[in-house]
Amino acid sequence: MPTHCSLDDLEAVPVDRSGTDASVLPVGYELRPEEMRPAVWTLPAGESTPYHRQREQEELYLVLAGRFRVRTGGGGDEEETFELGPRDVLVVEPETARQLTALEDGELFIVGAPNVKDDGVVLDGD
Repeated sequence: MPTHCSLDDLEAVPVDRSGTDASVLPVGYELRPEEMRPAVWTLPAGESTPYHRQREQEELYLVLAGRFRVRTGGGGDEEETFELGPRDVLVVEPETARQLTALEDGELFIVGAPNVKDDGVVLDGD
């Protein structure tokens, strides 16, 4: 049966990482999808997601607000850096390293699939 919610009805959860003011709207926890892990991340200007890769998950990023610098590759892959803005979409396959840094206060809708828990591998403290 389909499930739905409004982001306005979700309570932001602080990201469990020292030195960050980032938060997550737990869309996946609210809707309980079987095949994917959706969330909305809010990052203040200057904050970054960890530089990481996923073991199994392909990830889709949709910029809802703000501008982000994206770093992909490294560790054997050619590193690439580019910018995303509102309504831009990015898909990153498993095993490719990635990091997004907010150039201004921003919000990202992120969907990982398949729905596997703790799939991320942090590569460095950047």
